[in-house]
Amino acid sequence: MKHEAEQELLKTLNGQLSELPAVAKTMVQQYQMSAIALSILCSVILIAVLIGTIWLSVFFYKKHSSSDDDYDLASWLTALVGGLSSVIVLMCLTVNIIHACAPITSIIQDLFN
Repeated sequence: MKHEAEQELLKTLNGQLSELPAVAKTMVQQYQMSAIALSILCSVILIAVLIGTIWLSVFFYKKHSSSDDDYDLASWLTALVGGLSSVIVLMCLTVNIIHACAPITSIIQDLFN
């Protein structure tokens, strides 16, 4: 029932998108711009996390090679935490890009949830 209602609403909006009032168009554009802004923010965070993870892993690996301290564990933990953080930020980036590419579908889905 819920899925059918979503499909009917999508068909109606897709067929009559040019007839939407100016207020609705503005709302859709604002929703899309916020998704684009979040995508850019997630991209910057993803790049920072990747650079930080690589730099810290190399730093700890070099420390481990030059001394007998336990930097090997620190290197592995840095790679693990940085890798998991990168995957989480990448998932957030993907969701925001999807919302930016299909704003009407995203808005409808948010309304039904």
